[in-house]
Amino acid sequence: MDDRVESLVSYVNDTWMSSRLWPPSSGCAFQSSIRTNNDVEGWHNRLNQASRHGKLDLYKLAPLLYREAQYVTLQAVLVSENRLHRHQKKAYKRTQGLLSKYWSCYAAGELTTAQLLRKCSYIYAPRL
Repeated sequence: MDDRVESLVSYVNDTWMSSRLWPPSSGCAFQSSIRTNNDVEGWHNRLNQASRHGKLDLYKLAPLLYREAQYVTLQAVLVSENRLHRHQKKAYKRTQGLLSKYWSCYAAGELTTAQLLRKCSYIYAPRL
């Protein structure tokens, strides 16, 4: 095997497959309503707005990040109590509804893996 390929395979195994920090389940989006980085981009955009589009020195950025960190615990509690919900556009709610329906059918044994994947593919790339 080429040394570069061996190095890549070793990296993937050590970083993603065997790591306790990033177990394989952390890369799985099955039955997850958040499958993109849009939520992170929304937070980043809000942070940029608060920081005048990133034009802050370290002494002004640190307190801003500290204030943001204060909300994390509160937000986690509110989410766990179903008192804080994320805003989703109508199209994304529809997509999530269909995915949830198909995942439930799959979990109940009503769909095979191939059928689940086919139905999900039609959500994102409908047949012409």
